[in-house]
Amino acid sequence: MSCIIDEGYTLGCSSIGGVEKVWIGTYSADQAYVYDVLNVISAVTSGVTVYLMEQDMEFAGLNQTGQFSRENGTVFYESVLSVKFIELTAELRNLVIALGRAPIFAVVKSNAGEYYACGVESAGRATAGVASLGIAQGDLNGATFEITWKTPNGVYLLDPTVLGTGITIG
Repeated sequence: MSCIIDEGYTLGCSSIGGVEKVWIGTYSADQAYVYDVLNVISAVTSGVTVYLMEQDMEFAGLNQTGQFSRENGTVFYESVLSVKFIELTAELRNLVIALGRAPIFAVVKSNAGEYYACGVESAGRATAGVASLGIAQGDLNGATFEITWKTPNGVYLLDPTVLGTGITIG
């Protein structure tokens, strides 16, 4: 991708924040992507299987922070996916253990209807997680988890038709 700025930005209509759905799978370096002219993933030629991690309203979030070092001449992006799971069961405990050890690929659907692929350039890794029964009856009985990717270009937008074709839903 070139470093030339050749267009501006037009302020659009109002939008909505937050995450509607999250699918997580094991990262594979064998995945191959096809991009359209806007660098949106339009096809996956060697896919991966992802699994829906059901999230309630305002449970999940995706943040991307640019890391720019003028001193070292480096630029990369740190993307962090936060998810929450309720009811600490044996199945959730085992999922949290697996997420903590696995190289991660994820697809995120925003409340605005856009799809994002995390883990296109490298695997994500667990960077924070807490499983808790809480103290008070109103406390979380479950787990929170964060997965971080550090990549040259951050997360990519994904054509929704790829989910279920090139990226298999397990």
